[in-house]
Amino acid sequence: MERSHFLAKLIGPVCIAGGLGMLFNTAIYRAMFERALHDHMLIYLSGVIALTIGLAIVILHNDWKWHWPLIITVFGWLAVIGGIVRMVAPQVVESYGLSVLSAPNFFVIDGGIAVLLGVLLSYFGYLDPPQLGAPARRSRSRRRR
Repeated sequence: MERSHFLAKLIGPVCIAGGLGMLFNTAIYRAMFERALHDHMLIYLSGVIALTIGLAIVILHNDWKWHWPLIITVFGWLAVIGGIVRMVAPQVVESYGLSVLSAPNFFVIDGGIAVLLGVLLSYFGYLDPPQLGAPARRSRSRRRR
């Protein structure tokens, strides 16, 4: 559970910052994403980064129990899959990404989801302390002489 809290402390604020950026700077984010989607090298490099981060999360935290840490596991696997797709087929990412960006409310919906997810993970990471088991007691057998 300590790994879950650590990863929630890392991922939560990143989601909040990115989500707020999408909500408050929609036009700038749309221009950035459109430009990035036309650069296959940038798509490839973002795939390398996503795959590396995703593998690190999956290797350290592949917890499929129905509890809040499942969010981190899913996040890791989505990063692995997204990284592989970006590296193997950047042209698919370009065409799919441009079609998604054509939706007028994409950044409002995506930004809102990112902020909510970030707040949830930050809450569990920073405010919900890890549930550590009761300290193990040593059984001391004393011999009387």
